[in-house]
Amino acid sequence: MISPVPASPPETPRLRSLFFLCFKIGVLSFGGGLSGWLYREFVLSKRWIDEEDFSSSLAISQMLPGANVVNLVICMGEQLRGPVGALACVLGFLVGPFFAVVGLCQLFDALAGYPLLPVISDGVAFAAMGLLIIMCVHGVRRAMRFPPSIITIAVTAILVGIFRFPLIPVACVIAPISVALAWRRI
Repeated sequence: MISPVPASPPETPRLRSLFFLCFKIGVLSFGGGLSGWLYREFVLSKRWIDEEDFSSSLAISQMLPGANVVNLVICMGEQLRGPVGALACVLGFLVGPFFAVVGLCQLFDALAGYPLLPVISDGVAFAAMGLLIIMCVHGVRRAMRFPPSIITIAVTAILVGIFRFPLIPVACVIAPISVALAWRRI
């Protein structure tokens, strides 16, 4: 009988690898859906971070002030390589887009009169929405392992999405309840 070989933990990525992966994602992404792309690269492709850690980092990133995906790359970089890893990820993520936005603004100004420009923008936005839906499906699958989390998701979605309650007060009420429920399962 052959005993299974335990999976070895993935190697700690080099700072250069973190920088260039975040640079690639930052430069090639348009219209949102970045958390889906980060999930695919950091969890599925490179296996640097497991699903549980990614989901926790994503949740924290969404609660912090600032852009969610910037917060997310900072969290993942810090988790993988400490403060220097966080710096490598955020610089890689933002340096390319900074220059790309300046260049694209110039290009959009030059092409403003062409009717094809809004069509292209819509197509890119729809692709980003698809990535966001993938992230939602993964999140719900993870939440189904703990039924109270499904109730938390549903109540939050109903209060904010249907009844149009402001997000911050809803989060301030629901988050402590959700944390208490999760704490009880430990």
